Amino acid sequence: MVSAKDDELLGVTNRSDAMGVLAVWSVRGRDLVPHLTEQTTEVRGFQILVEAFRLWEEYEPAHHQHAGRLDDFFLLVEQAFARTVGCHPKNGMGWTLPGARRVRARSTAEPHISLLDLNWHLLGGQKANGLWGLYRGASQRAGLLQEDMMRLSGLTMEQATSHPGIAPEAQSRLFSLVKRAMDGETVAIPTNLNNILTKSLYNTYWDLPLANHLHAQLIESNDLTKRLAERLLGTDELDHRIFLLAAVQDWPEHRAVLEDVVRCENLLAVIESVFLWLCASKGKTINEAAKDLSIDLEALETVRIDFGHSGTYPGETARARFDRFYRDLDTSNHAMLLRSVLRLHEQVSEARKRAPWVWEDQGMLFSDVDFDHPAETDLQVEVAWRNDYYLYPLQRIAKQLAEVPG
Repeated sequence: MVSAKDDELLGVTNRSDAMGVLAVWSVRGRDLVPHLTEQTTEVRGFQILVEAFRLWEEYEPAHHQHAGRLDDFFLLVEQAFARTVGCHPKNGMGWTLPGARRVRARSTAEPHISLLDLNWHLLGGQKANGLWGLYRGASQRAGLLQEDMMRLSGLTMEQATSHPGIAPEAQSRLFSLVKRAMDGETVAIPTNLNNILTKSLYNTYWDLPLANHLHAQLIESNDLTKRLAERLLGTDELDHRIFLLAAVQDWPEHRAVLEDVVRCENLLAVIESVFLWLCASKGKTINEAAKDLSIDLEALETVRIDFGHSGTYPGETARARFDRFYRDLDTSNHAMLLRSVLRLHEQVSEARKRAPWVWEDQGMLFSDVDFDHPAETDLQVEVAWRNDYYLYPLQRIAKQLAEVPG
C-alpha cells in the first residue's frame, strides 16, 4: 500500500522509514525517474523556481546591496506567488505547493511578503521545507539549474528569457516591493487582478509558460521515463507490480532495469511488513509473535537471493543497507525472521542516533507506536508492494503538463 503524499507534514523523515529502505529503493527509482523526488509532485513548483531564478539575474545587478542573497529573494518571490494565488482560486483550486495550509488560512486577509515576520512565511522553515529546499535538487538533475544550484542552466535561461512569466512592467513593480522586504520591511502586495503584477503572478502560475521546456527536461530527456509517463497518463488506479511487469513484457530493451526494481521490492515490501508485525505484537514474546506470522519462508529466501542480483547500489548508506538486508535476513524459521528484522531496525536506529520504534526487553516486545497487524497480502511474497519508485510524482507531473492548453 503506497501512502498518499501529505503536503502539510514537516520533518516527516524524523519518524518514517523505520527500516531504512528508502536509501535502497530510491536507487532503483532513479533508474525509472532520474529527476523527481517524493515531494516534487507539482510542475508549477518547477515553473516558479525557474521564474524566480530568472528574475534574480535581473534583480541582483541592479541592487548591489543585496548581492549574494538569492535565497532571501527566492523566499519573497515564492511568497508573492503563493499569496496571490491564494487570494484568487481557479475552479476551486488554489495554491497546491508547500505552505497551502497557511495560504488558505489567510486567503481573505491583505497579503504581505516578509523575511522577518514569520507570520507571513509559508511554512515553518520555509527555506528548507518550501520550493527552495524541495525542488532545487530535482531541478539540477533535470538540467534546469547549473551544478551548484545557484544559477539557471544556459538552455533553461534561454527558454525562461524567451518565455517570461513576469513581463517588464510587472517585474519592475515586483522588484520595488521585494527591495523593501529585503531591507527588512513587511510589505503589502496588490490583490486586484486588474493590477499588472497580480495578473502576471496569477497567469504564470496557471498558464505554465515553460510547459514545453519542463516536459522536455523532466520527462522526455530519458527514454524509459518518457514511456512510463505516457502509460501513466492512461492509468487511473496504479498497481505498481502489474504496471511494471507489463512494461517488462512490452519493452524488452528496458527489461533488466524494470526487473531489478521488482526484485528489489519483492524483498523490501515483506521486510517492512514484518517490521510492522513486530510493532503490532508488543506485549508478546518473539516466539508468541512468530506463531501467528504466516509467511512462505521458502519463497522469501528465493526473493532474498534474487535481491542480491537487483543491481548495484552506489553510495555508502545504500550499499550498507543493501548488504545487511541481503546478508543478515534470516529465513530459517519465523522466530529467527522476526529477530533478524528487529536487529536490522536496531542498526538503522543506532546509525540515525534515534530511539527504535520497537525493541525487546526481558524477552518481551515493547513499542511506542500503535499499528494493526499488516494484512495477509502485505506479507505475501511477490504480492506485497509498499514503495513508489517515483512513479506517483511522474504521473502527477505528466498529467499536469497534459492539461496545459496548446
